[in-house]
Amino acid sequence: MKTMQPDVKDIMIDGCQVHLDFHSLTDGRWGVGVTIQSGVGTNTTKQSFQTGPCATHESAEHESLRIVIDHLGKNIDCSTSRVKNWS
Repeated sequence: MKTMQPDVKDIMIDGCQVHLDFHSLTDGRWGVGVTIQSGVGTNTTKQSFQTGPCATHESAEHESLRIVIDHLGKNIDCSTSRVKNWS
């Protein structure tokens, strides 16, 4: 019996660890389990969510990364930003 290798991808986006766990659904479509880990030391947090179903592996990856980037873009801590916005 042949065992399948896990279909995972670990990447860094904006300093956060992102783990993508791809899974094939029974109807041939794809889903992705996503875990985002951010923070440093004892101040780390993890958030997980599922995406899909998508028609292809590539579209599932694209959808999950779009949601990750959208999510991270809304969690900017302006109090620690080095950029000063002058009005």
